[in-house]
Amino acid sequence: MNRPLAESTKVSDEELTLLAKEDRFCSHGDTVHYAEKPKLFERCEGSYLYDLYGRQYLDLQMWYSAVNLGYANAAVSRATREQMEKLPQLACQYLHREKIELAELICESIERAFGMKGRVQFNVGGSQAIEDALKLVRKVTGRQRMLAFQGGYHGRTLGASAITSSYRYRRRYGHFSERAHFVPFPYCFRCPYGKGTKCARSEKCP
Repeated sequence: MNRPLAESTKVSDEELTLLAKEDRFCSHGDTVHYAEKPKLFERCEGSYLYDLYGRQYLDLQMWYSAVNLGYANAAVSRATREQMEKLPQLACQYLHREKIELAELICESIERAFGMKGRVQFNVGGSQAIEDALKLVRKVTGRQRMLAFQGGYHGRTLGASAITSSYRYRRRYGHFSERAHFVPFPYCFRCPYGKGTKCARSEKCP
């Protein structure tokens, strides 16, 4: 049963206990601590989250794990359960059918869209993908310094942080000035240099 937000905002003993344990045992570096009072959720479905009291919240920042298909998607849950029961995890030294067939689908889709052939490198997360991309560029070009857009976010690992413009992601881990040069987005509508549509490249802008 969904309870309205105005019904009662009193924190239960269960929630107090969980929050106290979270404060004691969990890292405070998590983004959940951006909120003054972190929320505790118990379940999810579709585009909604539900707290310990059954109150419903529309999730407007659904991340990559659910943004396209929603939370608790029946087809995804069924496929995940079947895969877990058959072949839950393999080291990268081994092959399995699903990895090969997924890579084939991705490559064929890219070739149809862009006319380019290629191969797929699978990673466990965004930061690792950025790290591998940085290593690949450095190996191929022999260059060390990167260009990155102001306002861009690339991850929390050391290399990804080095090309993330927000100072709060980098300030506690040393100086990275030799690794990245941050440039503004080429956006003539709100030109970062105040030139608007008068700059030399404006005619070439889409």
